[in-house]
Amino acid sequence: MRPVCAITGANGYVGSAIARALEPAFDLTPLSRRLESGSIAWTLQSTRDLAPALAIHNVKTLVHAAWDFSYPDANENELINVAGSERLLCCAVNAGVERIIFISSISAFEGARSHYGDAKLQVERLVLEMGGTVIRPGLVWGDSPGGMFGSLRKQVASEKIIPLIGNGSAPQYLVHEEDLGAAVLRAAQGDPALGPLLTVAHPQPWPFRDLLTAIAHAQGRKITLLPVPWQLLYGGLRTAEALGAKLSLSSDSVTSFIYQNPAPDLASTERSGLSVRPFML
Repeated sequence: MRPVCAITGANGYVGSAIARALEPAFDLTPLSRRLESGSIAWTLQSTRDLAPALAIHNVKTLVHAAWDFSYPDANENELINVAGSERLLCCAVNAGVERIIFISSISAFEGARSHYGDAKLQVERLVLEMGGTVIRPGLVWGDSPGGMFGSLRKQVASEKIIPLIGNGSAPQYLVHEEDLGAAVLRAAQGDPALGPLLTVAHPQPWPFRDLLTAIAHAQGRKITLLPVPWQLLYGGLRTAEALGAKLSLSSDSVTSFIYQNPAPDLASTERSGLSVRPFML
């Protein structure tokens, strides 16, 4: 009988890549708002006790990859993402789940100034206190990417002038979706070499402007990069948010982009023996 792993966020880009990596070794039980065969109904806003359902499905491993980006405000982030994650984790412990893996972000670190990074950090602490494993991936890319990298590809494909936040020198650390999936699989199988907190990304940073240029080159397109002072962009987004506008880019994303982790522990990838391929298209 194969072990059972519950996974949140399996319908998203990163979560689906992780699910593909886990499928050969686990029977997967998605926790999702979609009522599909074999799934458990759940959202980050759920308040019902999930422990009985997890126990009935004999779940012994939980991978928490879901995150609701609809709430850039700090208080809303804590109410939805942090409190929702805490309820889920407590239910997992009460159900006898033996291994918990949280998919965090390279944007989470002590002193993070973005609401996103700070909220992820709060959930990290909960997971580590429960004896779980935290994985901080860099920017996830692949052949048919979604998420942030997918948005960048679509923007380059549809626009000739691409605005840059600042001068475009902010470093981006990338990880291929299959390499992230391999890391999560090892964590789900209890590999002690990974340790409790692991950053998964290739150590070679890409300045943001160079990343956009590489994407454009792969698409055979010529683009013009237009630097925009980040303070101006941040102020405009804050004003729009105060007026209730629904935006594709949040002011908190600008904060996260400008105030990045000055020293991500990229050596943890090498220490764990993980293989992370360099970015190329």
